[in-house]
Amino acid sequence: MNDAAPPPFPPIKDTIDANSGRFEFLKQTLTLGLAGIGGVAVLFTDPSRVPSDTFSKWVLVLAGAGLVFIVAFAVMGLSAYANLLTVSAKVPRNTKDVEKYSKGVRDHARVVIIALSVALAGTVTFAVNRLFAPPTTPEGAVTTATGFVAKETKLTADMIHFDRMETDSDAYVVTFTVPTTGNAFTVRVAKKDGAVSQATQQKEP
Repeated sequence: MNDAAPPPFPPIKDTIDANSGRFEFLKQTLTLGLAGIGGVAVLFTDPSRVPSDTFSKWVLVLAGAGLVFIVAFAVMGLSAYANLLTVSAKVPRNTKDVEKYSKGVRDHARVVIIALSVALAGTVTFAVNRLFAPPTTPEGAVTTATGFVAKETKLTADMIHFDRMETDSDAYVVTFTVPTTGNAFTVRVAKKDGAVSQATQQKEP
C-alpha cells in the first residue's frame, strides 16, 4: 500500500501574487499618511494658522490621530508582508508562520482602512467648518486677538491692555499694549473664519 505524497507547498510567487494588492495599498497609504502628517504639522509652524475655536481643534485632533494610525499600521503591515515572504521562501516551510504573517498583513490593512475613514471624516469636517463658519463679530475678534497675544507673551489677559480696533475689507485689526514689556501688538483677525492672519510687535515710543 503506497502512502499518498503530501501536497506541495504553493510557490513563493503565489504568496506574492496573493498579497501584492495589500502590499501596494499599504505602501500608498504610508505615503499618504506621512504627507497628511506633514500638512497638519505646517499648521503649527505659524500660530496664526492654528484654529481658535474648540470644535475645529477637536476635528483636527481626530484627523491627526487617524493619520498617525495610518502610518503606524501601514509600517507594521509592510513588516508583516516582509516576514511572510521570508517564511514562505524557507524549505521546509512552517505553515503556522505563513498563516500568522498572512493574517497580520490582512489585519493591519483593515485597521488602515478604518484609520483612513477617521482621518477623512476629520479632514472633511474641519474643511467644511472653516468654509462655512459664520463671520466673526468684533467682540469675537478682540477675544481671539487677546488670547493670541496672551499665548505669545505668556501673560494673563488682564495684563494686556486693549488699545483700539480698526476694520478693513476682510479683517479686524486689533491693537494692544503690554505695559510690562513696553511693546504694542497689532493682530489681524479674519472676518470670515476668526483666524489670526497676521501679527506684528513693535516697541512703544
